[in-house]
Amino acid sequence: MNLKPPRWVASIILIFCFALILAAYPVAQATQDTPPRRMLLTIMSTSDLHGYIMPLDYTKNAPKDHGLAKIATLVKQVRQRNPHALLLDSGDTIQGSPMAYYHARVDNRPIDPMMLVMNHLRYDAMAIGNHEYNYGPQVFTKARGEADFPWLSANTLLKGTDQVYTKPYKIIKMPNGLRVGVLGLTTQFVPRWEDPKNIQNLEFVDVVQAAKKWVPIMKKKEKADVIFVSYHGGLEHKIGPNGEIIPLPESDGENQVYQLATQVPGIDVILAGHMHVPIADVRVNSVLITEPNKWGSHLSVVDMKLIQSHGKWIVQEKKAQLLEASRVQPDPGVLKLIESYEKQTQEFLDKPVGKIQGDMTVKDPMYTRTHDTALIQFINRVQMEASGATISSTALFSNDIRGLPSDVTVRDILSTYIYPNTLKVIKVTGKDIKDALERSATYFQQNNGSDPIAVNPIFEYPKPQHYNYDMWEGIRYTIDVSKPEGQRITELTDMNGQPLDMNKEYEIVLNNYRAGGGGGYNMFAGKPVVREVNVEVSELITNYIREHGTVQAETDGNWKVVGAKID
Repeated sequence: MNLKPPRWVASIILIFCFALILAAYPVAQATQDTPPRRMLLTIMSTSDLHGYIMPLDYTKNAPKDHGLAKIATLVKQVRQRNPHALLLDSGDTIQGSPMAYYHARVDNRPIDPMMLVMNHLRYDAMAIGNHEYNYGPQVFTKARGEADFPWLSANTLLKGTDQVYTKPYKIIKMPNGLRVGVLGLTTQFVPRWEDPKNIQNLEFVDVVQAAKKWVPIMKKKEKADVIFVSYHGGLEHKIGPNGEIIPLPESDGENQVYQLATQVPGIDVILAGHMHVPIADVRVNSVLITEPNKWGSHLSVVDMKLIQSHGKWIVQEKKAQLLEASRVQPDPGVLKLIESYEKQTQEFLDKPVGKIQGDMTVKDPMYTRTHDTALIQFINRVQMEASGATISSTALFSNDIRGLPSDVTVRDILSTYIYPNTLKVIKVTGKDIKDALERSATYFQQNNGSDPIAVNPIFEYPKPQHYNYDMWEGIRYTIDVSKPEGQRITELTDMNGQPLDMNKEYEIVLNNYRAGGGGGYNMFAGKPVVREVNVEVSELITNYIREHGTVQAETDGNWKVVGAKID
């Protein structure tokens, strides 16, 4: 039997196939000619807001160009040109301002004011900062639960496990299918500063190692097209001759932006924080780095142009700028939203506490740090009385501190002692005390003996660290800034003039930050804790003045700075 089809059937099949090819050709040609898909991705970022919503200097109760109310206006402006712009924060959010203090310590029942406003502004995610832990786990957990967005920290684990405490990252799906990955990281130095009871179930691992673990997961498993790292940590850098920012590879582990950019493949942008500096747009290993200063003075805005090729989004261009809060008015909706919080805060701040007889004000911060003044002696005396220790140290934390006027209010005290520190009495040797004084003395530049005294630049930039210069009570000492570092303490005795025994043990009282070795005071780390005073120093000061009614401003001249021209 002949099964071969007739010739005419084969011809029909051939014609049909040819027609299919012709029909398909225009489609293929059209696909080839269709312009590729493009998009503009905009990411806005804040950091180190520290509870500042109102555009106010609470110390003077005067207008100030910062705060989330002004940032809200900038956010609206950015969303007008790109409605799908995302909004992130890099931590240190719920602690710092008097409003934040009042909410945490006086009336914690309402929703956290920062979470209230950030929800209103539709934040997409927030990295956890070191100061989030300052008010303890109850305040932390409550604020986190009130947020409509995740708190991220991939390197904060439950102690003894590999389990991330909160969430490591968030994947945000854009309307056109783009998948944006946001990885949260927190400076691993938290245990060096924080009261152990506030983080007793947590451990903080190296941020670079955490990023190396999670970025590939975000890329491969979650199919993230771009990766943003929201990191509560900064870029170590110096300023060049033309004012440019020069990144530095060196790091002690506190600020590791450079290491993240050079050691972790796949990162497109790092949204930095913690260092309280404005960085508009710096590149390290092609990674864009930006930081928006502190307290809502700036908003970082990253614009990223992408093109889709063979189903994959490719970054063609990325750039960042800082928008200044000083250029806009505060958003009326935000001011209305926190009206009751602000009213309660102001009433609390204006409560009278007592009187100062004499002068405890700060007219010149450098003078206060080079002379035994009544303000510093008073704070040390309060610490000594509250703790029972006979030796104490404290600092003038900021150049903005104005001290205590004759009629003292709560505002004056919170503006003078600005951190929620408690106290610890630790046991140290005389050598530890001398080493700590030598560490403090590095605050000053070496002097030839006749030039005016000057601050060592590393204490001023990139992040001001005036809080790391301590002044002591209960001992007598002299700092000679004409001598090399490590050799500047030329006199060190007890109050009776007897030399401090380098091998003898002494009980000293310090705030919890310093007692743990914070600020480079490694000689205190791990020392035996004799007693703890779990009342914040600002409250101790308030109680002391209230109990005494009037406090006399006094100095005993127990320390001095020499070797320079000092007014």
